Order: sequence, then structure tokens, then C-alpha cells
Amino acid sequence: MMPEPDAIAAVLRFRARLLRLDGAAATELVRSYGAIWRGLEGEIEALAAEALTRELTFAEVERLVRYKALQVQVTREVSRFAGVTNERITTVQRASVALAQTATRQTVNAALPRGISVDMLIRAGINWNQLPAGAFEAFVGIAGDGGPLMRLLSPLGAEAAAGVRAGLAEGIALGQGPREVARLVRQRFGMPLTRALTISRTEILRSYREATRAQYAANPDVVKGYRRVSARDNRVCMACVALDGKLYQTNEPPQTHINCRCALVPETVSYRDLGLDVPDREPEPERARAWFERQPEATQRDMMGDAKFKAFQDGKFEFDDLVTIERSETWGESAVETPLKELIGA
Repeated sequence: MMPEPDAIAAVLRFRARLLRLDGAAATELVRSYGAIWRGLEGEIEALAAEALTRELTFAEVERLVRYKALQVQVTREVSRFAGVTNERITTVQRASVALAQTATRQTVNAALPRGISVDMLIRAGINWNQLPAGAFEAFVGIAGDGGPLMRLLSPLGAEAAAGVRAGLAEGIALGQGPREVARLVRQRFGMPLTRALTISRTEILRSYREATRAQYAANPDVVKGYRRVSARDNRVCMACVALDGKLYQTNEPPQTHINCRCALVPETVSYRDLGLDVPDREPEPERARAWFERQPEATQRDMMGDAKFKAFQDGKFEFDDLVTIERSETWGESAVETPLKELIGA
């Protein structure tokens, strides 16, 4: 049985609240990183001006005391930013798992057959186990591979220093002015921020899903499993569209991916499971594939890509073939969109 429409609506409401938490965290990280750049920008322009005035090669610039001091400063400041990022992510993870504790019971109530609630099941002698807050600490400060978040964040200082080096080298080689050189450096310097934001969103969303799944698993008398529901907008990947509606056991983690916005909707006991001769509610909600097929062709092409869309229209592959499960040392099992060459055997 597909999840009840009310349950999907409840899950999406809580996911919207979760994404607002993530957005606030991202804004704070961007502001913090911007302050670091503003502290470095003048020194970078001064270094570029000295190099260009004296017509130094980049190898000669690297030997300057000013350059060496800049590299030390970049590494130190961005390493400090990594610590701030770790602290901010774990703070929002705690908020997200607290939200999951609140959301789970409400979502299960919405998923149960009409007229049935968790409170009614408890009165009927069916167990409902509310996990204590301490049980959720396992999801805080931990990355997808089970290691500490800081292990993913700690290379940011070295990455930023490498970006500064690459931007300076390119700008000096091109003979650009100090501000143009600084602009090139800023582009490279921004990559660690992009990585930090990716880690932040991925781990905040993951901690919420895992806390939700743990609460589902603690209540096998009420929750029989869960189904994956994708975001269903033009930014969702086709792997998530293909997996939408898939039924998982509660002890089975979903194969998500970096920045995945999929939600977990409980598959609860039915009237029949409760010994009641009442038909299940109809109609069942549509899966994402039906949603995708209702979109304008331009949206379908944009989401799938022109070449892949044409191959699908020509019957070169099945819709479910769009997803491939890969194993990453950092992120664990991930659902990724299957490349076109693999779909058509090219």
C-alpha cells in the first residue's frame, strides 16, 4: 500500500521546517567565510601589486616572506572556520533530531487509517515506544561514513591555501592587475565554502532522516516500514524520482546522495492488520514518476537532459534504470543517476 496523502503532506511540512533550519545555518556559514575573505583581500591585492610592480615570476613570489605569511594566515583562519562549521552543524543536527522526535508521532498519526491514532492503539494495548533524547545523540557530529564530522571539515584550511596559490599563480601569469588577481583568488578561495555548505546540508538532512528511521524502528507494532518520497520539483535528480515510493524495512537505511531532500513516510498497520473489516482508503497518492510524466516536455527535458530524454522516448531504457547504487567511503551507499552511456550500452 502506498503512503496516505495526509502522511505525505505531514512529512513535507516538517521537511520544510528542516530546510529552514538548514538555510539559517548556511547563511551563518557564508557570513563567517565572507568575513575571513574581507580580512585577506587587502593583503592579497598588496601581494599582487608587489609581484606585478617588480615583475616577479610566481616562483619568486612564493619565496617572499609576505606570501609565506599569507599562506599561514589562510590556513589558520579557514581551519578555525572548519571548527565553527563543525560546531554549527552539530547544533543544527541537535535541532533536527529534536524536530524528528516531534514529527514522527504526528506523521504516523497521519499515516494510520482514518479514525485510528497512536493514542487509540496505546489504549488498545499496542506498544508505542518514544525513544529518549539521549538515544539521538548518535546522530550528532557524525558523518555519513560513521566518522566524526571534523574529519570531513579539517582539510578546508589546506584547500583554501591551495586555492589562493592557484589564483595568484594564474593572475600573475596573465599579468592582471591586483584587483583582477584578487578576483581570481576569490573564485578559488570559495571552493572550501562550497564544500562546507555541501557537508552541512547533507549531514543535517541525514541526521533528521536517521532519527526518524530510529523512531520508526522502535515501533514495529505500528510502523511496518517506510517509503521514500522525493521533493518533486525541477531540482530533484532522476534517481530520486525513480526511487520515489520504494518500500524499505525500518532497519534498512535509504540510499540517499549528497544534498538529498527525500523524506521517509511511514508504512503503518492497516484496518485489516488491526482485525477490522474496513477497506483501505482510496485513492492512493501518485508516485513521482506519474508526477514527472505530467510535467511539460520542457521541464522533463531539463530534468533528464536532452540526450537522455530522447533515448527514453525512443525506448532505449526503462524508467527504473535511471538509478544506480554506488558505494562511497565518505558517504556510504548512494543513489546516483545512471549515466546515459550505461543506460544505452554505448
